[in-house]
Amino acid sequence: MLTNLVSMVGVDSFLTAENTAAVRSFNRFGKLAWDRTSWPFASRLTQVIPDVRVRSVQVGSGGSGYTSAPTVAFNGGGGSSVAATATINSDGQVNGVAVTNNGTAFTSAPNVSFTGGSGSGATATASLLTYIDFGTTISEIFRVTENDPYGSGTTSDQAFKNIYATGGSVYGEAILPDRSSTSPVWVYYREPYPEFASGASDFPYVFSEYATVGAYGDWLSSDGALEKAQVIYQQAESILQSELDKLERQEGQVNPIQFITYGTTAVSTA
Repeated sequence: MLTNLVSMVGVDSFLTAENTAAVRSFNRFGKLAWDRTSWPFASRLTQVIPDVRVRSVQVGSGGSGYTSAPTVAFNGGGGSSVAATATINSDGQVNGVAVTNNGTAFTSAPNVSFTGGSGSGATATASLLTYIDFGTTISEIFRVTENDPYGSGTTSDQAFKNIYATGGSVYGEAILPDRSSTSPVWVYYREPYPEFASGASDFPYVFSEYATVGAYGDWLSSDGALEKAQVIYQQAESILQSELDKLERQEGQVNPIQFITYGTTAVSTA
């Protein structure tokens, strides 16, 4: 790819800084292409055991006589690390509980109790939801099913919602609404872009020409030839479009459209 780019630019070789810029452009266009669709070499269908966590706490009875917010305690359910904070109103009743740590590894809803605050009688119930933690192996989720979609004539799709997760080593998480089971699910997802170094030799072949031409556009742009760069960018896009045509139109590898109504997920072919 560097050799081809050097030829396009019309020089004998690149300086060190130019070589670094070229690799950066390769990765920029490689990432754009990687995220464009569910390429077979970047996508995986894997059975995943989800994590069940406490999502929320609903107050049943606010009790009475509370002069300060009581401490919220959780017992049972098989999980750990869950934490929450209670609030009270001007009538001395517990009027809400905010979950500050969803915990992990629950098999059933834990019991909720209140201590302190000088009051009594408050009750609450914990609700569980299923989570899929992306860790460092999942970039985006495309589909979640109860059974193997390749091993059965019918599949049961599960609705999912991507959510933000803190931490430097995670890409995020997904919630499966209306599900609190630890049974495995099948997850169809895209792997994170690998970010190729200057000495790499395994850049995806279907992106190589697109990334090389795109890098030439970046070189023209940095040299002030903006109009010429736009033409080259269009050429690069047409190269990627031909690869997308193979995948989507010729091979028909298109995900079904999903609709969620009344707590169920229905799948309709595109």
